[in-house]
Amino acid sequence: MALRLPPHSHCRICEAIIPESEEFCSEECDREQKAEDSTQRQRGITSFVVIISVMLGVFALSFIIG
Repeated sequence: MALRLPPHSHCRICEAIIPESEEFCSEECDREQKAEDSTQRQRGITSFVVIISVMLGVFALSFIIG
């Protein structure tokens, strides 16, 4: 016979069991997630800038060569 657990969720960082209405088990996990979100956002911006720079370089080079 399987035991039924009360409705719950898991912390997005450490997977600890928490109430359904919560996302994190502690302030530490919340801060860690915010830091990760910030890092991901920065990586996305950097990638965008690099891609645009390469595209502009290729475009400029096509004018010089052709």
